[in-house]
Amino acid sequence: MESNAFKTVLNDLATPSYVFDLDKLKERMDLIKEILGDRAVPCYAMKANPFLIKPMNDYTEKYEVCSPGEYEICYRAGIDPEKIVVSGVNKTYESMTRIMDISGGKGIFTIESMEHYDILSKVCKEQDKKIKVILRLSSGNQFGMDKENLEKVLVKAKDDDGMEVYGIHFYSGTQKKLKKVEKELANLEEYAIYIRDTYGITLKELEYGPGLSVTYFETDTPIDAREQLEGLKELLDRITAYEHITIEMGRFIATCCGYYFTKVMDVKNTEDINYAIVDGGIHQLNYYGQIMGMKRPHLTLVNADGTVNEEEQNLPWNICGSLCTVNDVILKGAMFPMLSKGDCIIFENCGAYSVTEGMALFLSRELPQILFYSEKDGFTVAREMKETNLINS
Repeated sequence: MESNAFKTVLNDLATPSYVFDLDKLKERMDLIKEILGDRAVPCYAMKANPFLIKPMNDYTEKYEVCSPGEYEICYRAGIDPEKIVVSGVNKTYESMTRIMDISGGKGIFTIESMEHYDILSKVCKEQDKKIKVILRLSSGNQFGMDKENLEKVLVKAKDDDGMEVYGIHFYSGTQKKLKKVEKELANLEEYAIYIRDTYGITLKELEYGPGLSVTYFETDTPIDAREQLEGLKELLDRITAYEHITIEMGRFIATCCGYYFTKVMDVKNTEDINYAIVDGGIHQLNYYGQIMGMKRPHLTLVNADGTVNEEEQNLPWNICGSLCTVNDVILKGAMFPMLSKGDCIIFENCGAYSVTEGMALFLSRELPQILFYSEKDGFTVAREMKETNLINS
């Protein structure tokens, strides 16, 4: 988004707001597909930002859905059920019956426990459907199954008329280095060979979340997206035991396209500390690794008239939100020029998780409006600002 677009936002639209740059989103997806080529297909983990699923539909082959609510969002948006991986813990009989009704059994269903197997098997029998399932291998937490339990499910599922054991799902976290990815992929290759030799099942699909890194803060060492993807492609080329590979990404796809606009509503000096109160807060702006405002994200300061402020940043400021808690510090001791009421701070790289992960209902503040931006269409409203006081009463 070019800086000359800032004035349009500030003059015509209220803050706080999220703005998602669809041109940047397309650039990121084009880069992923260019480098991974035919070796792997991208899967968008929609928990990172559910508002992007419709714009993403032309760019991604799959969506990872982790709750009944996320599935309903896809359904209303007209997403093809064939593109959806039904993932997540706490699958229930009721939710799987509903999803199977909607999808006709299309797509892929993950199994994270024997309970999941029992539920899916029952629904398949009742609806006379056969589904593709992938078994989630745990990385040592509450998600998925260890090898012993996974193989118990595997034995049952391979003889179940309602299921095709299609592959393995594995994800161990975010912001990983390629050395860890290399080790995980080698273990997953070895495990697929073991499954084939022991149980006579050739796994068709590996759904893998590499957790590639993104940079949030000015002090972070810059990480080149192309370099990471090229390294990942090199590692994927070593995998031969699976017919297909799906690369599940959320943060790596969505982060770069997001901006958070919040205006200065009040400025004051208390005991020689400069404070700026903004109309947003920590309930809406959430970065992975932020610590009480001690890290400064990449940002732009825009004057009240819509011009980018390029003055020397020579004064320490505490930038605080609108919540009645001392924890609502977005930036602490960050260097800015003199701030004034009406100035706007535009935080960058917040396209993933901020929009849904914060304490949205705290203090009954409004939910920000959500805007899409593209050079072709300019700004369009994806969601108007919403009051939360009715929800909280």
